[in-house]
Amino acid sequence: MRNIFTPRRISQAIVLAVVLFLTVSHMKYGIEKAAPIDAYCPFGAVESLLTYLTTGEYLKRIYTSSFILFGLVVGLTILFGRVFCGFLCPLGAIQEWLRALGRKLGIKKDLELPKQIDKYARYLKYVILFAIIYFSYQVGDLVFRAYDPFNALMHLGQEFEEKVFGYAALAILLVVSIFSKNIWCRYFCPLGAVLGIVRKLSPFKIHRNVSTCVGCGKCDKVCPAGLDIANVSEVNSADCISCLGCVKNCPKSSLKATTFGKEISKKNFGWMVMLAFFIPLGVFLLTPLWQTRELSNIIDSKGEINVIDIKGSNTLKYLLETTKVPLSEFQQKLGLPKNVDTALKLKEIGLTYNLKNKEGAVLETEDFRAVIDEYLKDK
Repeated sequence: MRNIFTPRRISQAIVLAVVLFLTVSHMKYGIEKAAPIDAYCPFGAVESLLTYLTTGEYLKRIYTSSFILFGLVVGLTILFGRVFCGFLCPLGAIQEWLRALGRKLGIKKDLELPKQIDKYARYLKYVILFAIIYFSYQVGDLVFRAYDPFNALMHLGQEFEEKVFGYAALAILLVVSIFSKNIWCRYFCPLGAVLGIVRKLSPFKIHRNVSTCVGCGKCDKVCPAGLDIANVSEVNSADCISCLGCVKNCPKSSLKATTFGKEISKKNFGWMVMLAFFIPLGVFLLTPLWQTRELSNIIDSKGEINVIDIKGSNTLKYLLETTKVPLSEFQQKLGLPKNVDTALKLKEIGLTYNLKNKEGAVLETEDFRAVIDEYLKDK
């Protein structure tokens, strides 16, 4: 029976469990007590980099945590290749597990693009990467957020209108992953594109001993990146995710991994990756450098109220305390009942009390923003 409790599977499961915990925490407690999932995404640093270099500020929802994570991921990539993709990425893990499910269901043959099309389709993720960097800088916001299947997955059941394309991409990806290996990683992932560039600078290599190789093709079959390993003497592709599946499954031990010219133990490699990531991360978590949210999403560093930054996950109680707008103002303008539960989130109040705005729609966060904006102007 195949051992599923490998360092790679364990690290994938740990990261996915942590991400799900952070997601549920944000959904349950809102922005006042839990950071948005964007704050834990290393790609946020890439999206925000140009803005930070030119203005000294981050894009909304991005904090030092994203830059720390990105730095750790780049460091790992230089040492061991794209191990973030192979060991730590939640979306990559989900795709692999779905493909394994597909095989269990009897779908043995991988659905693949013709080789000539596949060769050029892999460059699509680089086009996506540079488009995201450019438009994020021009717009001053996380433009990819609405289309990102991972972001949609981490907000499942919420913000459907804002993320309709993200949800559509997620649905397609989940279905296709049952039939095909890591389609998102190969063709569309912008973080994978960044790490692919860094990977080309890495001393990490996988070597094939041509004299002992019997050409069985097992290495190609197990490769989640769909690489041609059996016909090259050295695997140096930007798409290699350093999972070492090919090395471990070679019946003649004709493949070996090296970094800085020294062979890496295939038995210990996974543990090395986990230690190299989780120990530095643990240290950063204990320092003031690690920041995942602002003290207030409503009050800026100058002490001014940013009405546009009020979120549906803010509670009415927090809104009253932070803006100093009296409850009576909301009761008069929005029809809030006298015994309104101030612990409710703004996005919950309209549905809870069946309240409508002037247009006849259910009361929304924008209605609270309008009341505050009007109150501050009159004041």
